[in-house]
Amino acid sequence: MSTLSPEQHERYLEMLDEAKSLFSGDLDAAHHWMSRPFKAFGGKAAAAMITTRLETDTVIEFIRRLEHGFLA
Repeated sequence: MSTLSPEQHERYLEMLDEAKSLFSGDLDAAHHWMSRPFKAFGGKAAAAMITTRLETDTVIEFIRRLEHGFLA
């Protein structure tokens, strides 16, 4: 049973969709990437950044910057 609120679940799926795009549709690679901690997220994993809309938007913006070749 999931402990995520419906809003958090929706944000997680949105983030996962963006991560899949980053990895050309590779779901396993997207899950792996989302589970790793990043300095850009204060040492948190992307998957943990679903508490607020701002956190989720930060991860999505980070992914889009990676897709376009920009680093944080």
